[in-house]
Amino acid sequence: MKFYISQMVETEKILPILRKYDVGVEVVQFANPYVLDHRYEIMDEYKRELKELYNNVDLIIHGPYADLCPGSRDNEIKRVTKLRMEQAFEVANSLGAKKILYHNGYMPNTYSNVEWKENAYNYWKEFIKSKNNMPIVIENVLDETYDLIEDLMKRVDDENFNVCIDIGHANVCSHISVDEWMDKLDFKLNHIHLHNNYGDKDSHFGINKGNMDIIKILHKLNEKKYDDLTISLEVADLNELVESLDILVKEKFIKLKEER
Repeated sequence: MKFYISQMVETEKILPILRKYDVGVEVVQFANPYVLDHRYEIMDEYKRELKELYNNVDLIIHGPYADLCPGSRDNEIKRVTKLRMEQAFEVANSLGAKKILYHNGYMPNTYSNVEWKENAYNYWKEFIKSKNNMPIVIENVLDETYDLIEDLMKRVDDENFNVCIDIGHANVCSHISVDEWMDKLDFKLNHIHLHNNYGDKDSHFGINKGNMDIIKILHKLNEKKYDDLTISLEVADLNELVESLDILVKEKFIKLKEER
């Protein structure tokens, strides 16, 4: 398992973390439509901000999601969705990212499951054509069950098209346990968003602040011996992020760079 930190603050603030811990970065800036509109200059700026760490730390790109809907019945909505996702894919290639992540985009009670499954399948089957150079992972957000993502993965059936389980989202939005989510999507599990909450809202707390036993979850994942599983700590507070990393070092999931 390779660990990353999801970048929720300015690059300058995470540089000490990247120099201390053996982790990569999940870059979220390019999920912003303004940033995508100015992606060339902002990519150059981001490389400068990373300083000596650029090309020396692994990157994952978090793709755009606001107002986008890959399962839409509206061709104009799908056109803009594809435009933004293509722009992010271009960024991921340019920055040498290891993979790119997109939201499933399902809004409960807005589509029947039958219509969503068909629309989403058609969208992603077309989108991934000629994109065999980088893994694409699809993340649950408001999904109440794993059914839609499971169906999508089985129907698309592409080795570069896989699942990201956001355990915090599952804990808040779904009545199904995180363990069951992992078991049912095990056949396509490629990435995890790791953060904690109390099941009431998407708090993005550190791993020791909530009602989930994160260490137990990580041990279960470790027992599976995935070849290429990546895990991003999506912790909003910088102090809680550092505390979480220290816990993971103590539990021997992460190493300090000086220990490698």
